[in-house]
Amino acid sequence: MSQSREIEARSEAQYRLQGVERAAFVGRLQEILRHWPSADRLARAMGVSPSAFRKWLKGEAEPSRERLVALADAARVGVAWLATGEGPPPTFEHVEGGRGRRRGGEVESTVTLERFLVLPKRLETAAAGSGAPSAPIPKTEYIGFRHDWIRAALGIEPPDLVMEIAVGESMTPTIRDGDLLLVNTTDRTISNFGVYVLEIGGERLVKRVQRKLDGSLVLISDNATYEPDQVPSSVAKELTVVGRVVWGGGAL
Repeated sequence: MSQSREIEARSEAQYRLQGVERAAFVGRLQEILRHWPSADRLARAMGVSPSAFRKWLKGEAEPSRERLVALADAARVGVAWLATGEGPPPTFEHVEGGRGRRRGGEVESTVTLERFLVLPKRLETAAAGSGAPSAPIPKTEYIGFRHDWIRAALGIEPPDLVMEIAVGESMTPTIRDGDLLLVNTTDRTISNFGVYVLEIGGERLVKRVQRKLDGSLVLISDNATYEPDQVPSSVAKELTVVGRVVWGGGAL
């Protein structure tokens, strides 16, 4: 291997490792949020804006050392565990609403990568608008979801999920530009007026879909400024259903 290729390979390996480490950090945030009423409430408790906290939760940014300490203090977890996953794992007490904060009780809470579904964050884009090319974006980031959360909250086996990123405003307020979407690839039968990721002519769309008796489809945008698109049955046959959107910052 030439020196330049070796350097490139090392750089890519380091980038991937950083992505996995960030995914693990997001997983620890999700573990904490299982015991809080909302992400916004935890953000306020530590003195940071909800929008900044959501960027951490999406893996788009990382807290500074000062904010990491503030987060650990507000959540009552160890700084070492929060930052790296090392050190004593936190335990949580039960409080009103089924949420909790750290205490010395015996609660299973160890976080390991083996218990997470780690998905590439930006491999594809799905347009919440007129359509977006489905070509991969070169650099990939990773984000993790707990297996037990996927099964309990979504009722889906982790390997059946893929991640997309929404582009555009046509599906607001349900789905916003830049939202991460979890898509159930085993649910490709259009029914129940669900939200689906579709591919047609090399472009991907995320739309609410209605199937009519004649086999045609109606693609509906949740943003009322966009008119529904009528897809005749002859064109609908050429359309690929990637899957049904089951999560996009919250269960749909």
